[in-house]
Amino acid sequence: MKDTNIYELLNEMDFDINDYEKQDLTDIEKKYLKNTIKNNFKNKRKKHKAKKFGSIAAALVLTIGIFSQTSSGREVYASTQSMISEISYSIGRALGVERDVEIYSNVVNKVIEDKGVEIKLTDVIIDKDELIICTVVNTNRPVEGFSLDYNIFINGKKIGPWGGTGSYGKVDDTETIFTQIDYIVIKDIDTKENLDIKIAFNELNYFTIQNDNVVEGKVKGKWIFEFTADGSELMKDTHVLPLDYSFEIANKTYRLEEFRYNSVSQKIEGKVEGESKSFYQLDLRGHDNLGNEINFYLSRQSNEDLVFKYENFYKDFSDEITSITLTPYAAKLPEESGRMSNDYEQAGETFTILLNK
Repeated sequence: MKDTNIYELLNEMDFDINDYEKQDLTDIEKKYLKNTIKNNFKNKRKKHKAKKFGSIAAALVLTIGIFSQTSSGREVYASTQSMISEISYSIGRALGVERDVEIYSNVVNKVIEDKGVEIKLTDVIIDKDELIICTVVNTNRPVEGFSLDYNIFINGKKIGPWGGTGSYGKVDDTETIFTQIDYIVIKDIDTKENLDIKIAFNELNYFTIQNDNVVEGKVKGKWIFEFTADGSELMKDTHVLPLDYSFEIANKTYRLEEFRYNSVSQKIEGKVEGESKSFYQLDLRGHDNLGNEINFYLSRQSNEDLVFKYENFYKDFSDEITSITLTPYAAKLPEESGRMSNDYEQAGETFTILLNK
């Protein structure tokens, strides 16, 4: 994500870090996150086509832990009852993928309304260590931004703690209807068998701008979706290439171990070793054999696990690519302010990945 602030969403949303869970979250990390969010959230009004829920610093994975018991929501079927029941928004479009990925999606296409808020779960994709969900949300009030809190159950078992990233955008420039895509990290999720999944949304958090002041609000409710899904088709069409490459930054060693790619996502996974008090945003930048610009951004880092994702803002990862050449770049994050300097420096040697064709 060259020239993109990884703090984009979190700089514009206010929350209490104590409401979140992360394994091994240190006092330094908590202080850093608080300063980042508090100092930048009320800075100025911005309009974005999409908001990134991205990784924090060296991709600190936050997991939501705010849940409450509320009255039951109700399903909405008739178009006269629902603002969003007839809205069709494919998961491929939400992912920003031009190729057809519908064969890998599990269609739910169900709307539930509670407390005036409508949530439509359109479809779901299961990828390695990841549950991808696409929703359409009618906030029933003009908002500048929002987030949804929810619990996830697979085969009757509550999943947690979990983390993830995502993005949302307005539908036809409205202030009330949005599409949202969430990448929920579920380590070792079964990609071969049919899974019984329940997603229980329980709170809408939103903010508006009034007279240059940030006004926050929330709606507690119950929007529960139950369905079955599997990822076997996507796994059949997934390629995995072993890698043996490493680079070092500030007493940390980053080892890239495999490149995993399919029509839905392209990821470079690995491990990180060592300790450092500094935080860095990392990119793997380069080009493919067709001359196209290629960029993998640090999507998440949890404990030792490291995941870079292909940034498809430019274009899809072409089926015609036979090799990609990349170089790691790093930008140190400021200790007091969360604003990126975009002062990237090369952090390792250039390397090339040959694809299976």
